[in-house]
Amino acid sequence: MLKKLTSSYYSKMLLTCIIMVCTITISLFSLSSSLIKNKEKSDYLRDYEIELSNLSSILASKIDSLANNLAPVFSSNTRYHDLCSFYKKDGQINSALYYSIVQMSQEICRYNQYCRGILFRTNHGNLFQYNINYDTIVPLSSSHNSFDFAPYQLQILTDSQLTSLSDNFEKPDDHIYGLSATIFDYDSEQLTSFGQLIILYSSSEFTNSVTITHMDERSIFSIVDDKNHIIYSSDGSYPADTSRKPMDMPSTEKENSKYYHASIYNPKYAYHTTYKVPSNLIKRSYIQITLALLAVIICLSIILIYLFFIRNTEKKTRVIQNAMTLVGKNNLDYRLNVPKSNDEFTKIAISFNRMCDELQQNVEKAYIYEISEKKAELYAMQTSINPHFLYNTLEQIRVQIMQGKYSAASQMLLLLSKLYRNQTRRKFYVSIGEELSLCENLINLYLCRYDNFEYEFIISNSLKIYGIPKNTLQPLIENFFSHGLIHERDDNLLTIMIQTIVIEGKEYLEFQIEDNGITISAEEQRLLEEKLAQPVLSRNEDNGFALSNVNTRLKLVFGNDSRLHIGTRDSKEGFRVSFMIPPILPEDLGE
Repeated sequence: MLKKLTSSYYSKMLLTCIIMVCTITISLFSLSSSLIKNKEKSDYLRDYEIELSNLSSILASKIDSLANNLAPVFSSNTRYHDLCSFYKKDGQINSALYYSIVQMSQEICRYNQYCRGILFRTNHGNLFQYNINYDTIVPLSSSHNSFDFAPYQLQILTDSQLTSLSDNFEKPDDHIYGLSATIFDYDSEQLTSFGQLIILYSSSEFTNSVTITHMDERSIFSIVDDKNHIIYSSDGSYPADTSRKPMDMPSTEKENSKYYHASIYNPKYAYHTTYKVPSNLIKRSYIQITLALLAVIICLSIILIYLFFIRNTEKKTRVIQNAMTLVGKNNLDYRLNVPKSNDEFTKIAISFNRMCDELQQNVEKAYIYEISEKKAELYAMQTSINPHFLYNTLEQIRVQIMQGKYSAASQMLLLLSKLYRNQTRRKFYVSIGEELSLCENLINLYLCRYDNFEYEFIISNSLKIYGIPKNTLQPLIENFFSHGLIHERDDNLLTIMIQTIVIEGKEYLEFQIEDNGITISAEEQRLLEEKLAQPVLSRNEDNGFALSNVNTRLKLVFGNDSRLHIGTRDSKEGFRVSFMIPPILPEDLGE
């Protein structure tokens, strides 16, 4: 069975393609499954990414607005001096000063709902706490495990760090953090630090932000500083031990469950905002199962189509092989039955029948072409011995000699010899450049007789290499001097233009030979086109023979699309002959 399926070259190629398609289908399934899994993970974690950014922005905006929160301190010189006095005296102040500090603290905390109080720490280590619930400032005992404050720098203090400042520190909320600012004397020439003012904030702002997004409770959001101190943790874990590193968990294992992890770092304030999401929260969808079934169905369908195609193809191929055998035995009358279906074999049958038709036509064409070539050679000889042309040229040479213009006479003899030497060469195809050179010799001979005309060749040098049947343009030029030249005017113009055109995606060379002489009428144009449509061998009159000869040779060499087109110039005057041929080199035309 396998041997039969791979008996021909194309069946092997088709089988190879089927295997490749199945392989690609399976590969695409694997890739799609992976992409879908990543897409589902990305979609699920998008809300976590947004919340991660929100938490980072909340803390950043809180730090950015610290200066505005301290406006009650710096907006009044009196209050600021009172605060400096409070630090200088280590809290040993009178009631008036005490009341000023309390009022200032109230204003600092009034406009922020998450502000839970203030800590005042002097350079001597004394610590005081303002409690918003009682509007009092109470002294605290300092702990030996003190925080390392850096003067003139904004610092973030975590819950555990704030608790370690004092043994009797009363936390105003379950979890807090603090923003520390330096109090200094700015009236003196040199800055003098008096201590730190620490504004306490509740972590419930972060908790509220996470809660309203309805995130899974098993996911964990946290904010830590560069030393891994916990500023906020959604699971309520605030260990003092800094060995915990929530930002170092790209794919960690905890309780036999993997986590997805992401982190945002704020370089300005040096803290990380991270989240951990258990991977088992992302449920698998049925899309992957559907894709698997679809891949199996595609592979089976392709195999069934392949078996049907091989059987049907083998049957039709045998019919075509039998037909080719009959035609190979010179039975050119045999034709294939064209099926009604519009498949490739129908096109092959049509092409096969067309090939047989063209084969018969080519046999007849080869015979007619041989006769036409002989006729063209006779026409070339006829042109070379044209009595009127030869007589007029020789008479002009005689006049030049009689007038003592020996140089002009010599030049005319040279041109005449070149012209007739070309007629004796038995080369039927020449390049466009050679044809134009011979045309120029012919025109120069006419210039010796008529001095009331000009001529121009419009052609790109790149087109001169292509081939054309010899003596194609000379009869068209002679037609101008015989029927188009107006002797009474001195602005006669003959133009030969050759350019490339594109028709239905194929490139052609278009020839236009036009003059501004006698205008051809519509009736004359109709009669001339009728003469051109007649076979040149069946015509016995001389009028229009040159154009018919050129027209027939062009059609024999290049086909009916290369026939002559007769008309007037774009200005509706004069005479124009145009035709087009494919760009083929002279040596390839004879093949």
